Amino acid sequence: MKGLGQVFKAVTSAMIGVGKREDLIKDFERTEKQGPWPYIIVGLIMTVGFIGAVIVVVKLVLA
Repeated sequence: MKGLGQVFKAVTSAMIGVGKREDLIKDFERTEKQGPWPYIIVGLIMTVGFIGAVIVVVKLVLA
């Protein structure tokens, strides 16, 4: 679970444009071991969630 939490942290940091160089190095090391798929899947899930949240907010504002 710790690994998945780190992936969510890395993707969230990337989405909002913040992050530490040390975390970037850890992420690249993890990617070399596990491959990019955890980051791709979490990134897609978070992107769909963000788009869904924007749609809900717009519908609430326009209602």
